[in-house]
Amino acid sequence: MNRKPFVFVILVLALAGLAAAQSADEDYLKAMQIADNCQKVQALDSYIQKYAGQGTTNEHWAYAYYCLTPCASKSAQKAAEYGEKAIGMPGIDEQTKLGLMATIPGLYNTAGQADKADAAARKLIDYGKTASDAKTGARLQAGGYLMIGQFAEKAGNYDKAAENYITAYGIFKDASISKQLNGLAATLYKNKNFVEAEKVFRQFYAADKGPESAALLGQTLHKQDKVDEALAIYKEGYAIKKTPGLAKNIATIMNGKVKSDPALTTETINALIEAAILNPKESKAFLGAAEYLFVGQDKDLAAGNAKIQEHNKAIEEFTKTYNAKIEGKSEEDLSETDKRLLKTLEANIEAEKAAIAKIQTGQKSVRDKFAALVAQVKTRLGK
Repeated sequence: MNRKPFVFVILVLALAGLAAAQSADEDYLKAMQIADNCQKVQALDSYIQKYAGQGTTNEHWAYAYYCLTPCASKSAQKAAEYGEKAIGMPGIDEQTKLGLMATIPGLYNTAGQADKADAAARKLIDYGKTASDAKTGARLQAGGYLMIGQFAEKAGNYDKAAENYITAYGIFKDASISKQLNGLAATLYKNKNFVEAEKVFRQFYAADKGPESAALLGQTLHKQDKVDEALAIYKEGYAIKKTPGLAKNIATIMNGKVKSDPALTTETINALIEAAILNPKESKAFLGAAEYLFVGQDKDLAAGNAKIQEHNKAIEEFTKTYNAKIEGKSEEDLSETDKRLLKTLEANIEAEKAAIAKIQTGQKSVRDKFAALVAQVKTRLGK
């Protein structure tokens, strides 16, 4: 029996398989070397259509990079489906897998597949629960809830958005999540939906009890003229963490209330000083308001300020008379009477200035006390 034809057939088939594999590898490499993203996506899709299911070396990467490569004209739904297929194939490394899991929900949402978008985000949440590193796991879970919240907010479902944002923030207190809550607040305020906003942020505050949630709830109450409630919430949040925003809100409300309730003067002065220290750009205004209240507590000082105003007015009148006498005249044009009057006016002006200086010297001790109070507050705040 002649076995050579049989061996030849096997060899031909093996070489054909090798050639096909080399061709598939070449097609994949050519696709990946394309600089234009949309052209690259098209080439990867052509690769998939030609080689899918044949067990080529790079099939899983073709699915993955079709999903991950940004291109406005590609099919979002196909990209999401390809991404899910890639995740289920062997050979995908952990980092790429995470990238796919974080990308797929947004693609489904863009394709109008809301249920699939939420389901994909929940896969990220579930994956985060199994992560060996606690921080990474928390970040992944929060990211999943954050995406569900974003999809809901875009669809106008503010209750669902708030619920998921709050859950995300409870898992991982990140600035990006509080930013989303602030954005939701802005949307509700813009629509004058203060009742809904209050409901949302009461839930957030109940779950969080921190400065971020206190600021949002307090702001919502303030916009509804629930000033006392807002102040109480601001103070609760400030007791946990002394943030610039909370200090500013507390000082602003207190400064408005002290006008009708002088018993709040000392507390308001301290609130204004703290706001000044924590908000450097507005320090001058807050310190000025604090000093005004502090000085106002000293009746002698307040009377002294009134006296200074009187002396300044007298100086103004004496100066006006003096200028009227010498206007357009030389030394030779002045009579002896004029000269005597001018000397009297000069003496009067100097006397008024001396009186002001004397009052200010007496006031210095009070202003020194205010400066000492500011120093004490700085020490208390660790500044």
